[in-house]
Amino acid sequence: MLRTRKRIGAALLAAGLVFSQLGATAYAVESPAGTGLCEHHTAHDAAVCGYVEAIPGRDCEHEHTPECYTDELICGMDEDAEQTATDSDAGHTHGQACYALDCSHERGEHTTDCGYIEAVPGTPCGYVCEVCAGEPDKDSGKEEPTISGNGLTAPEKTGTETGEPGDTGTITVTAFDGIPDAVKQQTVPAGTTLDGLTLPATLGASGYVVSDDTDPEPEAITITGVTWEPDSPWDDTAEQGGYLFTPVLPAGYTLADGVELPEIDVLIGGAVTLALQGGVLTVTFDRNGTGGTDEDNNEMKTAIETALSGDDKADVATIKLTGSAAEVTGYNWQYLIDLYNESSGWNSLTALDLSGMTNLTTVKNDTGMVKSQQTKLQTLTLPDSVTQIGDSAFNNCKNLKLTELPGGVTQIGDFAFRGCTGITLTELPDGVTQIGNSAFSSCTGITLTELPGGLEQIKPSAFRGCTGITLTELPGGLEQIEPSAFYGCMGITLTELPGGVTQIGGSAFAHCTGITLTELPDGVTQIGGSAFAHCTGITLTELPGGVEQIGDFAFYGCTGLDKIIMEPTTAPTINDSTFENTSTGLTFYVPKGGTGYDSGGWENLNTVEYSPVTSISLPATLELRPNGSGTLTTTFIPSDATFKEVIWESSDTNIVAVDQDGNVTAVSNGTATITATSRQGRKTATCTVTVKDAPPVTIPVIGVTLNHSAYTLHTDKDPRSFQLIATVEPSNASNKAVSWQSSDTGIATVDASGNVTAVKEGTATITVATTDGSKTATCTVTVKTDSSGGGGNSGGGSSHYITTTPEPPKPNHPVLAVIELPVSVGNGTATGKPDDGRTAAAIAEAGKDAKAKTNGIAVQYDAKTSLTYDGFSIVIQRATLDRLIAAKVQYVILNTGVVDITFDLAALQEIQKQATGDITLTAVRETGLAGDALAAVGSRPAYRLTVNYTGADGKAATVQSFGAGRVTVGLAYKPAATEQTGGLYLVYSADGKGAEWLYQSSYDRNSGNVIGSVGHFSVYAVGHRPAPAFTDTVNHWAKADIDFVVSRGLLAGTDDATFTPDGTTTRGMFVVALGRLAGIDPAAYPSSRFNDVATTAYYAPYVEWAASKGIVSGTGDKTFSPDATITREQMAAIMQRYADKLGYTLPVAREAEIFADEGQITSGMKKAVQAIQQAGIMSGKGNNRFGPKDTATRAEAATVLRRFVEIVIDPAAGGWGQNDAGKWLYYENNKPMTGWKQIDGTWYYFDAAGLMQAGGWQEISGKWYYFYPDGAMAANTKIDGYEIDPDGARKE
Repeated sequence: MLRTRKRIGAALLAAGLVFSQLGATAYAVESPAGTGLCEHHTAHDAAVCGYVEAIPGRDCEHEHTPECYTDELICGMDEDAEQTATDSDAGHTHGQACYALDCSHERGEHTTDCGYIEAVPGTPCGYVCEVCAGEPDKDSGKEEPTISGNGLTAPEKTGTETGEPGDTGTITVTAFDGIPDAVKQQTVPAGTTLDGLTLPATLGASGYVVSDDTDPEPEAITITGVTWEPDSPWDDTAEQGGYLFTPVLPAGYTLADGVELPEIDVLIGGAVTLALQGGVLTVTFDRNGTGGTDEDNNEMKTAIETALSGDDKADVATIKLTGSAAEVTGYNWQYLIDLYNESSGWNSLTALDLSGMTNLTTVKNDTGMVKSQQTKLQTLTLPDSVTQIGDSAFNNCKNLKLTELPGGVTQIGDFAFRGCTGITLTELPDGVTQIGNSAFSSCTGITLTELPGGLEQIKPSAFRGCTGITLTELPGGLEQIEPSAFYGCMGITLTELPGGVTQIGGSAFAHCTGITLTELPDGVTQIGGSAFAHCTGITLTELPGGVEQIGDFAFYGCTGLDKIIMEPTTAPTINDSTFENTSTGLTFYVPKGGTGYDSGGWENLNTVEYSPVTSISLPATLELRPNGSGTLTTTFIPSDATFKEVIWESSDTNIVAVDQDGNVTAVSNGTATITATSRQGRKTATCTVTVKDAPPVTIPVIGVTLNHSAYTLHTDKDPRSFQLIATVEPSNASNKAVSWQSSDTGIATVDASGNVTAVKEGTATITVATTDGSKTATCTVTVKTDSSGGGGNSGGGSSHYITTTPEPPKPNHPVLAVIELPVSVGNGTATGKPDDGRTAAAIAEAGKDAKAKTNGIAVQYDAKTSLTYDGFSIVIQRATLDRLIAAKVQYVILNTGVVDITFDLAALQEIQKQATGDITLTAVRETGLAGDALAAVGSRPAYRLTVNYTGADGKAATVQSFGAGRVTVGLAYKPAATEQTGGLYLVYSADGKGAEWLYQSSYDRNSGNVIGSVGHFSVYAVGHRPAPAFTDTVNHWAKADIDFVVSRGLLAGTDDATFTPDGTTTRGMFVVALGRLAGIDPAAYPSSRFNDVATTAYYAPYVEWAASKGIVSGTGDKTFSPDATITREQMAAIMQRYADKLGYTLPVAREAEIFADEGQITSGMKKAVQAIQQAGIMSGKGNNRFGPKDTATRAEAATVLRRFVEIVIDPAAGGWGQNDAGKWLYYENNKPMTGWKQIDGTWYYFDAAGLMQAGGWQEISGKWYYFYPDGAMAANTKIDGYEIDPDGARKE
């Protein structure tokens, strides 16, 4: 039965080949004589319609001989058992018709003996009748084209309602008909005149008449009166050369976009012949053209026949090509390579030498026709200029001996060397980027050990059956292993595949018994049928999480498979044969909670559930001494994860090395990152390891003394001042820095050098304190006035007046007591308990600070550990809680590094009221979000926060709310590169499904937390809602502020693409933003108290709310003027009232600034301007101006709103910020820094107003420093001819 099928298939294939080849040699069809004829044009006239009758060809007269048939029987009878005659029929005897036909003439490979001549096409009639042109088509009702290619003009028409073209007379050509190959490629002898060329005067095309029609339909047209121009003047005396002719169209024609004129290629003289010498036929080949039109009509045939010049081809052993052609393609190459066919008649031919073609870059046979027995070619010489060995270039050259390819080759085409069993390549050129389909299929002699590193594509079957290649790795740039690419390559010994591979095609590595893969790249999604069939050496232990499909027989016969961990949570599609004939004990570990592993063929396999790794963690940092060592321990989440194998890697082994047990060894000073990757799940964690020398021995300060313990000064005579000198003990103390303080600066002052100056009568104490150890010494200073009177005070009745200028408010930050909180870590959770004794001592020490009397104190607990954790459980003893409340701390901070929590005093008092006994603060990572909550948060951190205690009944209880108190929550988060920090929110979820965006939350650059103020605990997470990408804010100084307010819906763009940052802000617009910030319900304010605020206006409920709260007032009786612009001083006044009416406290974070235009501030708004300026919400505009009457821009409004959120609502915010003039400041605890500040390892300097210095030289404390445009201080360099020391100071 199988043999019968093969015979039927062979018969059908033979028939298909015959018909396909007949199609390739079909004779030219004459143009129909009736084309263009009508009752007005009854006969063709070449001068009018361009018609030229076709010249007939001649049929092939070849008669088949026995050599035209193969040995393949197609009659259906057995080859060796003819039927025996019976009574009813005679026995079958094989005749010629029983065998398959394989005749070159049937394939169009004609010879001069068979009489075949190809027909020459004529020119179709291009006539369009001027009378018929205006008449409707009798069949369709449509009119004929109104403009003719023969120059005739159709009758005029009136009206335009029918969509007829206007009278422009212009035709747009959309395409040209093809020109016959015999005309398109012409080879003429030397001396041919221009008139002797075939240059048609008529061209067929498609086009339409230019009109008002927006979508005209192209119609067939004929263009007459065409002339042709060569690319250079025609020389009929030239012996050889080439010309390219393009048509010149008559007036009235234009070309549509992308349409190119047709071309005619004319070659004079073909090739120049040298002689046949010593068996070498030398041929000059200068022009490839389009590669010829067929096997008998091509430039190569002409060149070789001319070169042979009557010599006997049987004497030619080598063909040597010379000339300037850059490529040999199509029929030119096919004709050349077919001379090496076993039946070509060139009996001595064995070599091909292309070394003389120094411009040659490409050889290929792209005709689609290849002969199977190119056995004569044995020796090949290629020039170094070759870059592309194209399709079927040496297909089936079985006896070709080739040991190397030119070094410049970059592409090897489809079937380029298929079946070339004699080539013995050991390497491919480094520049090869593509290897085509079956390019080296069955090349058993090649012994490649590696492939070029830049190889990007290996097409199907490229190395199929190449048993001699011994690759150990594949190029890193490969993304796909095509089907059968390495089928049967038993010598390759791959241990891994490139990391970027995503697809492995069918049979890609079938029968590659030498490969020993243990894993596949993480990105693999598809494994084709039989991809690894019979690969007995592979021992895969897992399949990547992205695998979606595994084909039939993909791992058939892979007996080395024993245990496979399935990473995909959804089972890949398989077939019953996918893992057929593997080891009987093969076990598949499938993820707990995965889907699809109970059907689709998986139910027939041995599966066991495992608990997947969801995350891992390492200690954040590790410090080692040179040659020291340490061990890192990985924490797995969940703790019961089934597979806990870890892969370790160091970012710089010159600094630290790590083994596969996590043992870290210091090599040299520096910083490197250790990365741990779980083998199952590919989860990663990092630890920053710093190697540095041990710090020098520190000698502590034990005391300090002064040169005076008491001193008397005078206000009206010397001594009015003196210097105190501090002596720090011991003399070799490491840190001898001291600070000075006067108990009453109204009596005596002291500067940083200990110089004391009298102010007025009285007594003051001067105290010196050491930075190290806080050791102190004092000096009592008495100030006297010894004047004996005289003058106006001696008589009675006169008065003594003292005029003083009140000082502006000073910054009111409380004194912060920081207490270290040791914690232990287990199962990813940090546990600890603040020491009550240390808390009491810290409160007492902070209370000694003079500012504590006016500003109060605050307490911060810092959790300390070198281990990494993802949640915490911190116990606050009842005694500690009562102590904090008794001390009336303004707030208490729990600083953990994953979640920071700040309780104000009212919140602490509410906890004290609700709870009994100790309280426990917990933060647990929330992993079960769903619905809107999951959509808002994604993979960002989410925590369930609680305040727990044990009730009087002994049962566990939870503090439900904080009453009138507030708690600030900060979740640690590092924004992704694509995330706008202004678009980060705190998201609240009561049930893990719903999501409430806290619009008053924000991202704090200083702490790296997303911060928000809350009134109760539940699930809080980080969400991101980006602002639109406005085209006019990309480089604006307020872009981050604009993104912040737009993402929260406080302000909107002026259209979809623009924000208009420098546009004005109206009163209505600003009040809407405040209402949205406050989160009001607009429906609760349906009425309007102002006549010019319609209840239907978008701002109406917000104006009514703000007026009812006393935040804004009208501009007149019953008027609000919502569309009037708002000034900067008005904005400051509204923000001050907004804070007051909604219960917010404006911090006094900065010294009051006296602006140059202070007198222009409306008197009733001066206090508001000062309060908003001192809070850091608004600042000057440059040149010490506030600009009170300047109209507030939309960008300034955005900046004020964001600063209010970050400074007032979320008081832990800090980091970089810009003032209204675009100047940079840096905030810590809401206070702009002044003086020197090192930020992220770079030194900056901020002046007394907090403005960063940038762009040039600055003199600071008598020394010159240079600051780059970004504010960074220059150090250890040379600028403007000056040497700069490592500390940044200029050498003078």
